[in-house]
Amino acid sequence: MLTVDQIAHYCEQELARWQLAGDREELRRLQLALGVLMRAAEQAKDREAAMRFRVLAARAANAQEIIAGED
Repeated sequence: MLTVDQIAHYCEQELARWQLAGDREELRRLQLALGVLMRAAEQAKDREAAMRFRVLAARAANAQEIIAGED
């Protein structure tokens, strides 16, 4: 079974890859998926996981803004 650490690590790798590629759409999709994971963690009362996914979602949003500023 996948762990929160494995999912977060995968998301971090994808975030870096899509940021380097300048792929705003994939970053947007990742941000949305992280939002769903964050809400699931909140519902399960797992504050640590929820915060981890919230931070990753914010990083994805920031990456989108940076790329948009470069266009």
